[in-house]
Amino acid sequence: MHDFNHPAAATTSLGASRLIGLDVTRAIALIGVVVMNYHGNLNDQGNGTDLWHRLFNVYSGVLSTRFAATFVLVAGIGTALLSRRAFEEKHEVSKLRIRLIRRGALLLLGGYFLNHAWPGTILFYYGAYFILSALFIMWKSRSIILVAITTAITATVVSTWEANQAHLGQSTSWMHPRNIHSVKDLFLRIFIDYTHPVFPWLAFFCLGIVIGRNLEAVTKKWRQISVMSCAIISMCYVITSILDHQDSRSNAVIHVFTSMQPFTRGLFYSLTSAAIALLAFLVINQFAKNYQDARLIVHLQRSGQVTLSLYLLHVLIYYVFVEWSSMITATGLETALIFAGVFWLFAITIASWWQHHFGQGPAERLYRAIGG
Repeated sequence: MHDFNHPAAATTSLGASRLIGLDVTRAIALIGVVVMNYHGNLNDQGNGTDLWHRLFNVYSGVLSTRFAATFVLVAGIGTALLSRRAFEEKHEVSKLRIRLIRRGALLLLGGYFLNHAWPGTILFYYGAYFILSALFIMWKSRSIILVAITTAITATVVSTWEANQAHLGQSTSWMHPRNIHSVKDLFLRIFIDYTHPVFPWLAFFCLGIVIGRNLEAVTKKWRQISVMSCAIISMCYVITSILDHQDSRSNAVIHVFTSMQPFTRGLFYSLTSAAIALLAFLVINQFAKNYQDARLIVHLQRSGQVTLSLYLLHVLIYYVFVEWSSMITATGLETALIFAGVFWLFAITIASWWQHHFGQGPAERLYRAIGG
């Protein structure tokens, strides 16, 4: 392939053709991640009580972490495709596990240092998901589903216990270290604390692995699965509304169990986030395949192949315009939306151009060179 004529439908590291739905979903999910990150860093979440402010609230809004969950789901699908040959033929299993550990370690280490400039970066947790997946990547799908369920339930149990401790007047601040100074702090940060801990976020990654293994069947029945996803989302909201009406959610256990706020990490949060992420992927995947020759879809497809570079770029752009030059200041949700929108118009243009001319993004090249 000529260095200045890379097709939008490039190939994966295994030589297979890339799936347009995964790339487009990844690109769209990154748009949402940028919006929420810019809004969360620019604005006081307590300002504004109208629908838009409630919708975009990074701590309790409906959109909070849903884009990131979609990103993690797609990462799980990609991991399943990466491991398909090893899983089906039991071929080069050790090599696959080493590759997952190398990639995970790189993201964990890189995310650790990035966290000093960009607190709560998901890259740190991505690394943990990949490392842990090396342990169970060869398990049967039903076992991985059990891992997902156990992960979500564990998160709910931990949150319930913490809420009960707070009710009893017992401090649980030790569970939320401000910095990582010990192995215990590292363990807590990875598994139960901060923005995207293993409990319950690994559940979305596991769901992606199962979907990736059955991708043809899932995409074939996308309408039925989409309806089922909508039913799960509706069921959770209806049950919550009924319990609120009966004032039953004043009970700490019921409140945590049915909470859909990301930092409460209740079971309903895991269910709705997984359903929303799956629904988003199915709809975007189908739309992308139906309109794969449309210019916008091609640009998104190209951009979806360099999302690691774009993620790092959005951090740099924030520092250039907010932290270093103060050209952009905290003036409300509108500013964050415009800032994110302008960034994405610039990013999708340069990312599409870069992928067309050079193929992999600069961060992706480094990632593959070190991680395998």
